[in-house]
Amino acid sequence: MATGRSSFAKRQRDMAKKAKAQAKRERRLDNDDSIPDESDPGEATDGPRLSNEEVMEQMAELHRRYDDGQMDLDTFDDAKAVLMAQISID
Repeated sequence: MATGRSSFAKRQRDMAKKAKAQAKRERRLDNDDSIPDESDPGEATDGPRLSNEEVMEQMAELHRRYDDGQMDLDTFDDAKAVLMAQISID
């Protein structure tokens, strides 16, 4: 009969996953100070709605900044999600 114990390799994977998640949290906290106010998710929902053309212009600028290496993937994904939420479907 099998035991309920974890294997050493599984335990190592779990510990590595937790360490990676902790490092990611710390990077995000460090990057919160360097994120411009214009990509703040709370600000986007409180302010006036943007037209789809304005959202697409900001999306193009966001992609340009990411391609130039001015932001990391996590910041890019967060800002992209905020912009995508502002697109209105008629």
